[in-house]
Amino acid sequence: MNGAELLSLYQQGGRDFSRANLSQIQIIQVDLENIDFSRSELDWSNFSGTNLSGANFNRANLTNARLIKTNLAGANLKSADLTEADLSWANLENASLARVDLSNANLSQSFFRDADLSDADLSNTNLSRANLAGANLSRANLSGANLTGVDLTGADFSRADLSEADLSKADLTSANFNKADLSGSNLRQSNLQQATLQGANLRSANLRSAVLAGAVLKDTDSSNSSIATISQLSLSNFDQKNRIDFCSANLNGANLKEVNLQNATFRFALLFKTNLEQANMQNASLIDVYLRGANLRGANLKSSILSSINWKGTIMPDGTIHP
Repeated sequence: MNGAELLSLYQQGGRDFSRANLSQIQIIQVDLENIDFSRSELDWSNFSGTNLSGANFNRANLTNARLIKTNLAGANLKSADLTEADLSWANLENASLARVDLSNANLSQSFFRDADLSDADLSNTNLSRANLAGANLSRANLSGANLTGVDLTGADFSRADLSEADLSKADLTSANFNKADLSGSNLRQSNLQQATLQGANLRSANLRSAVLAGAVLKDTDSSNSSIATISQLSLSNFDQKNRIDFCSANLNGANLKEVNLQNATFRFALLFKTNLEQANMQNASLIDVYLRGANLRGANLKSSILSSINWKGTIMPDGTIHP
């Protein structure tokens, strides 16, 4: 079946094209609203500029498909294969994409607001300048994905794999990263205000100039000891306005040189060999903190609370080494 034959059947009221072999079909800038392509072969197809809102692509094969500026709002793409597909500038608002395979796809400038991408494979995907505000990406694989400048406000990344992902300059306000893997990710200049990072793995992540004001890094439930693992962070020149809760956080080996940590809470935090040189820790709370081997040279501890601290081998603000 070619594109003209399909359009003719659609105009006659036909909607069910499930399980059809439509490989390499070309249908551009037409209205195919609510069409059923479930389990169909649509590899190398071209639907650019087409209205496919409400369409059913459940378990369809769309590998290498071109869906540029396509309207897929409210579409069902569950378990579809979109490997290496081009969905740049596409509208997928409120679309169902659970368990979809979008690995190596181009999703730049696409619109995924409130879409369901749970358990989706987005590894090595280009999502630069996309809008994923309010999207559900729980348990999704985003390892190595390009998310530079993406709007991810309120998105759910709980238990997602974001290792080695590029989230620089992304808006992650109020996003949920509960138990997410952000190891080796790039979060430079990202906005993490009010974000939840309980139990997240941020080992070797780069948060230079990131905004973490009001972020939650420790589980507030006293029955759950899950904490963020954030050793080896780069947070130089970081600035914050509001208190950050680092209670029980693992900051071993972190680079916090010249960081503004005013009013921060470090109760039970691990700061072994942490670099806090010239950090502003005025009014900070350091109770039951492990600071062994840390560098506090030139740090401002004015009015801070210091109690039950392990200072062994710590370089003090005046440059002396604590015995």
